[in-house]
Amino acid sequence: MRVQDHIKLSTTAAVIALPWLKQDAWIPLASSVLIDVDHYLWFALAHRTLSMRAALRYFHQANPRRSPWARSFHHPLFLALLLFVAARTRSKWLWLILCGLLFHVSLDTIHGSQMSRLKRTLSEQAHATCSACGQPCETLELHTAYRARSIFDRYNPEHYALLCPACHAQTHQK
Repeated sequence: MRVQDHIKLSTTAAVIALPWLKQDAWIPLASSVLIDVDHYLWFALAHRTLSMRAALRYFHQANPRRSPWARSFHHPLFLALLLFVAARTRSKWLWLILCGLLFHVSLDTIHGSQMSRLKRTLSEQAHATCSACGQPCETLELHTAYRARSIFDRYNPEHYALLCPACHAQTHQK
């Protein structure tokens, strides 16, 4: 899921929670958005550069290679450790941070399942043929041809194309 979508949905959740959380509503909002800093930290360590521009170029590739460490703050062990510390210390801040992290991870899980369903549906229709070059290919990749403005239109099959790895990489180089 794109960062913009996380910001929109997390902000909406924070506004909804505002009557109950009052001035603390910013805590789960911030943790829900800032959890993705683990991607950048992994990139900076793996590629030995602090360049945000290089990181954005890397993650904008068709299928960037990622280590499990790139999502270390998303890992269930990290979240369980935070849950344990929050329970032991009874820290309101840690509970709110954990709520934001869990909200983000749940959005990622929903997004992943929706994208898998979308790829499966489009694969059945494509009959293992790249929509760009027309060549048969067993490992078609899902490419976002159009970014919907509305979150509700995000998973519309008309916004996606199934491409072979070569065409997908070429599309992202433009």
